[in-house]
Amino acid sequence: MAKTKVLLVGESWVSSATHYKGFDQFGSVTFHLGATPLVDALKDSEFDLDYMPAHEAVEKLPFTMEGLSQYRTIILSDIGANSLLLHPDVWLHGKTVPNRLKLLRDWTLAGGGLIMIGGYFSFQGIDGKAGWHRTAVEEALPGTCLPN
Repeated sequence: MAKTKVLLVGESWVSSATHYKGFDQFGSVTFHLGATPLVDALKDSEFDLDYMPAHEAVEKLPFTMEGLSQYRTIILSDIGANSLLLHPDVWLHGKTVPNRLKLLRDWTLAGGGLIMIGGYFSFQGIDGKAGWHRTAVEEALPGTCLPN
């Protein structure tokens, strides 16, 4: 029997810290993969899980219905809307790219299973910064995202 193809998007981040020791200070940066427990839990299951960390999703989340349609389910976890809206071509060069939030909504309306798992950048997010309120993805969810 074929496994159900699932894409997990997000659940990664970089932390930057400044350490003070008397008059001296130094910085450190740490990369975190918060998805590891879920990825490990699904290794030998009925699901064929692809994991796309947040920094990769900025450029690699598909820009076409065909690209999304290779998955039965897409899980968005702890990733803000801007990570999918502000592709480097938009952010750095002012170019237009397909709106992946609208694409995700349309993919869901066509039968795709969209899941959003809570995190600092899910739903309204910490301090309202996740930016999912009033987006096409919010239209695909069974509830609403608060504005703040």
